Amino acid sequence: MERATREIEIRTRGRRPIRADLRTLAPRRRRAVIIACHGFLGHKRWGFFPYLSERLAEAGFHVLTMSFSMNGIDEETGLFARPEEFAANTVSTELEDLRGVCAFVRSGALAAEGAPGEQLGLFGHSRGGAAAILVSRGLDDVRSLVTWSTVARLDRYTARRKAAWKSEGSLVFTDARASAPLALDYAYYEDIDTHRDEFDLPKAAAALAAPHLMVHGDRDAAVTLSETQALVSAGRGEAARLEIIHGAGHTFNVSHPMRRPTAALERATRLTTEWFTRTLESNMEDRS
Repeated sequence: MERATREIEIRTRGRRPIRADLRTLAPRRRRAVIIACHGFLGHKRWGFFPYLSERLAEAGFHVLTMSFSMNGIDEETGLFARPEEFAANTVSTELEDLRGVCAFVRSGALAAEGAPGEQLGLFGHSRGGAAAILVSRGLDDVRSLVTWSTVARLDRYTARRKAAWKSEGSLVFTDARASAPLALDYAYYEDIDTHRDEFDLPKAAAALAAPHLMVHGDRDAAVTLSETQALVSAGRGEAARLEIIHGAGHTFNVSHPMRRPTAALERATRLTTEWFTRTLESNMEDRS
């Protein structure tokens, strides 16, 4: 089959454009579209994202793997090149980004890029999974959802840390990809505090109309398994399923750059591909 992989830009209001990698093995053919979004400190080419995106494209989908506009990363190097943008990022900004990408697809604009599609699926890892849940709750066009290693709460900070954060104006930490310590403005926490009800993830997950697969490693030290378990609503029945990958950490034992897929990643990818294949129509050529 003909393969097409290229980067596109999606304009935002007052921020840098959202950059997304489009992958498809069926250019110009109608397929369901899967939008994939990364988590905290990530980007669209981090670690397993190219591998996962390729596998989904091979399964027959148009795959749009996005970077949030304020992640501050130079994707050619993978380094934090714009720390001031990272510092100013918020959950609301990421939700606006993801809604904008969904609107871009739903408007038919992706057809002009050679990837026409109607049905929409969302994928998110970690905080990107939280964004996918919150956006899916208010968007009937999302027909299927897969989240990996996803948080159940966005306020993850102790009272002592929040007091220091407010006093100092920023939360400072280090990352190997940054030449200096990274800072996250206190406005990030204020955004969460202001939107507590809107950002209630267990409540949002229970209200979803789309089928939802959750995948989590039982050795995830960053986001414990109990958090994803809190997102599984008894009232959703088989429409919400949790798959536990034994021996897997937060990134399914993958580091960046990824040299080869791990057994944990291969299982998570297989579960994800099967879920989207079952819940979305990958080939819509013959639909009337």
